[in-house]
Amino acid sequence: MPAIERTTRARILDAARDLLVSRGVRRVSMDDVAEAAGVTRMTVYRYFGDRDSLVEQAFLFMAESLEAALADIARQPQPDVDAFLDRIGAMVGTLPAGLPTAMDELRKTHPEIHAEVRGRERRAIGELFERLYAGAEAQGRLRPGLKRPVVEMLFWEVVTGFFDYPALQAQGLSPTEVFRTIVDVLLNGMLVAAPRRR
Repeated sequence: MPAIERTTRARILDAARDLLVSRGVRRVSMDDVAEAAGVTRMTVYRYFGDRDSLVEQAFLFMAESLEAALADIARQPQPDVDAFLDRIGAMVGTLPAGLPTAMDELRKTHPEIHAEVRGRERRAIGELFERLYAGAEAQGRLRPGLKRPVVEMLFWEVVTGFFDYPALQAQGLSPTEVFRTIVDVLLNGMLVAAPRRR
């Protein structure tokens, strides 16, 4: 695909994703997407054929971003844990506000698309854990005595919970703030040392 076509496709998908998340899956038309992307309605149809295909590709586009970041990290022999977390944080910062609510609506309106998106996310999250754990192990960053299955279970709960809790955004927390707090707790724990008694 020529570069200009990739750019046009990405622009349409970015516009569709933002509209689907901000307005809701049911309330976005092909005309809305064309206007937001700065292209004609026919251009949107040429790339995606119909509305369901556009909805599917817009949500899968987010999974592709995660997969692309992983592919980039995979090229490094032993990824640095801090750089790895920074890269994930940068990616999280690009997620549109309201994504958990939009994913819930997608589950109700297009269950097959939701299942495909979730499947790809889960594969990517599994690979994220493997790389993060291996990098932390190689760098001697894991605390002695931690049980890997427990760490993995907590990682899954935190990461999948992060994507599934619209209540966090309802409290005014951005995806970046949530991610930074999660990383801070992972790296530094939750409690400070108890004050010394006199």
